[in-house]
Amino acid sequence: MKKCSLVAILLLIALGLSFGLVFAQDTPPEPSAGIDFDYNRDRFQYEGQSVIAELSVAAALPPVPLEPLMPCPTDVTSTTICDVIATKAEDIVGVWSVYFNAGPGFIRYNPDGTWVIGDTVESTTAVAVQGYPSGTYSFDDNGLFTSLDPNTPVELMPEECRVGHYQLRVIKVGGQPVALNHAVRDDCFAPRRTDWGYTMLWAGSSE
Repeated sequence: MKKCSLVAILLLIALGLSFGLVFAQDTPPEPSAGIDFDYNRDRFQYEGQSVIAELSVAAALPPVPLEPLMPCPTDVTSTTICDVIATKAEDIVGVWSVYFNAGPGFIRYNPDGTWVIGDTVESTTAVAVQGYPSGTYSFDDNGLFTSLDPNTPVELMPEECRVGHYQLRVIKVGGQPVALNHAVRDDCFAPRRTDWGYTMLWAGSSE
């Protein structure tokens, strides 16, 4: 009788140890006190393969063409279709139709390096339009376009996302601009990145 009881006790102890090992393997390790833990850096350990694609988006950005697809010839006719890599303000100055929060709007690029978004072409002649962003833009020596939005409330736009970098391409027909493409190089503000991912269409001069 005592031998059976001893065997039963040993079996219970063995089962307890087995369950303890299983739980120890299934439970993600908690960051220990005093150890530097960075969630974004260590996400793979906690979330597995599903985060690989998200974490590699920035690194996976393809190279952007720096040469026009169809360079504009010296002699342009009314049917000539060509494109220009925008590298200076005069390449984009004017009013373009643009999506704003997935709705139609207009953006005016002024010669002085400012831009204004509004709901009509006429509204963009103001310094700013109620409910719409405005800011400044510039091109660096390599033709990289930088847009700064200092006015959108921080509740909507984090401070670190106020600047966006793009490569711009202007499509022309008969020597006149008809469309503007923004190829993103660096922009952590998703709404702007999404809206500007669509082709902007020419809506008129800045005069």
